Amino acid sequence: MRLSLLFTIFLSISFLSISQENYNYKNMVVSEGDLKGNRYEKDTTANAFYIYEKGFSRIENGRNYNLLTDYSAKVKILTKEGYSKSTIEVFLYRNKNNKEIFRNLIAYTHNLENGKIVKTKVQENNVYQEKYNEHYTLVKFTFPNVKPGSVITYSYQTESPFKFNFKGWDFQDDIPKLYSECEADLPGNFVYNIRLVGPLKLDVKENFIKKECLEVGYGGVADCSHSVYAMKDIPAFREEKFMTAKKNYFSRIEYELKEYKGFDGVHKKYTDTWKNVDKELKTKKAIGTQLRKTNITKNLLPESIITMPIGLDKAKAIYRHITDTYTWNEKYRIFTEVEIKEIIKSKVGNVGGINILLHNIFEEQEFSVKPVLLSTRNNGYATTIHPVLSDFNYLIVQLSLDNQTYLLDATEKQLAFGQLPFRCLNQQGRLLDFKNGSSWIDIKPSDNSSVNYREKIKLTDESTLEGTSNYLYYGYHALYKRKSFQKTSKKQFLNKILNTEENIFITEASVKNENEIEKPFIEKVSYKKTTETLEGLIYLRPFTKPFFKENPFKLNERTYPVDFGFKDSYLYIVFIEVPDNYEYIDIPKSRNYALPGKLGTLSVNFQLQGNRLLINHSITFLSPYYPTEYYESLKEFFNLIVDIENNTVITIKKTS
Repeated sequence: MRLSLLFTIFLSISFLSISQENYNYKNMVVSEGDLKGNRYEKDTTANAFYIYEKGFSRIENGRNYNLLTDYSAKVKILTKEGYSKSTIEVFLYRNKNNKEIFRNLIAYTHNLENGKIVKTKVQENNVYQEKYNEHYTLVKFTFPNVKPGSVITYSYQTESPFKFNFKGWDFQDDIPKLYSECEADLPGNFVYNIRLVGPLKLDVKENFIKKECLEVGYGGVADCSHSVYAMKDIPAFREEKFMTAKKNYFSRIEYELKEYKGFDGVHKKYTDTWKNVDKELKTKKAIGTQLRKTNITKNLLPESIITMPIGLDKAKAIYRHITDTYTWNEKYRIFTEVEIKEIIKSKVGNVGGINILLHNIFEEQEFSVKPVLLSTRNNGYATTIHPVLSDFNYLIVQLSLDNQTYLLDATEKQLAFGQLPFRCLNQQGRLLDFKNGSSWIDIKPSDNSSVNYREKIKLTDESTLEGTSNYLYYGYHALYKRKSFQKTSKKQFLNKILNTEENIFITEASVKNENEIEKPFIEKVSYKKTTETLEGLIYLRPFTKPFFKENPFKLNERTYPVDFGFKDSYLYIVFIEVPDNYEYIDIPKSRNYALPGKLGTLSVNFQLQGNRLLINHSITFLSPYYPTEYYESLKEFFNLIVDIENNTVITIKKTS
């Protein structure tokens, strides 16, 4: 009862806001209210927004049973920055035998001039088609006479012979939408899995059977599944740091063909079982066939490794030998172009080839290993409800040893044993076991990642600062440092350790463990720094190298979770020593904070011991993943971090 009342109140507020703005979100008719409006109240930063959008897809026998889609949109341009939305691009798919067709474009710019609505048409000769790439043709047109306040309207039809790949509907865009609706008539012989992706909820959801919607020849007719899905007040999707693939969160409707029953009696299932997929992968040339090629790896290891007893030391030696000997060509292609013999010969291969070779060498040396399929962060989540092989684009290896499992990837030479590239940290992977059946496993880093800073700062009698610092990086932070170190000269790297400011002079800098992958990456710096003085007081900012210079979270609203990829922690310890003839005038108070559910902690503590001040600052993220409802808390959490690290000031005074 209470939830229903709240929902009613929410809808009332929603409709009230629309009516207050006086935009016609019900159809394509351009009203005076559409043209007079000058803002989008729910997002005052918007430069443009959709007032109305609709699509209608169906299969018609008049078009040779092709898929027809009518699309129409009405867009309000608010500022000059919104002019980019007046250029429309439509992509048409093609292959060697068929192609999609674009037709029936009607497009106008609407402006209010002297109290009258004036329309300017997009002329046919201003619509361009060009080859975009091997599989797509681009249709492009730009609206004329666009200015702040304009409303553009356009509609067109596409015809697609690829009805087995029914296109979904994107409710979200990079600008807001007042109303978006998709309608579809699907013949009963096409059975689809239909799912809503993303955090937003539908305002309209209608499904029913439409009788005799399609003629099938010889007097036969077919019923259709009729559906209408709509959303109102759709926020813009804006990308921000710490997210995986946009398509994981972009609110949309997806159609996946599950089954087809042809009018001629043909019956084909498109959604398979993992049992059948395992059988397919076992015989697949690029997977199963290559995984059986263990004999050709017998002479690839040096005798010093072969004679080692089976154990963790030998596993690490094998892994390091592969990463040092073979080079990744930066291609994935796990289902094609995988040939172990060629990789052994050329010492170069793609993801599938390098890691299958790693798997085969381990297996030949009698280790327990299995391949794992996964989808990288930029590729999106793999479907877990049923097998969709096209969701996977990567292959790694799971090694089981002494009741522990290690996930291995030999594509990057800077990776520690048991460490995956950051691109692989995408929640789940499919462990391939051709004897007992495949299964889902969690993709989690085996070791903690952290940053530890330790600084000693000494104030001299001349009121200058002398500092010595040790910066230690573990886990993924060490990986990032090693990659950065190898991309530039050592001299340039050392000069940038402190992002040198004008008042800092580095007297000595060095790095340690740059090539010892299993150890932390260490930077050591000695420096001198001038102090900030005013009216006899010395102002000292104790954090020479802040972890965060600014807040990475800037959106007013984020409709998708924060995914750091791994648990993380930071520790900053500072020792400040002043001469006996100086004293501390102002020391900030110690502070402690925690995220809801204690999924993160933040603290800064000050301890004065005579002329020595100890500062202990720590940040801990106890989860790699924070749902949407944590966003405001995380945003405020980082505001506090930035304030502590960049605005903390210690005041010191000379007494004699």
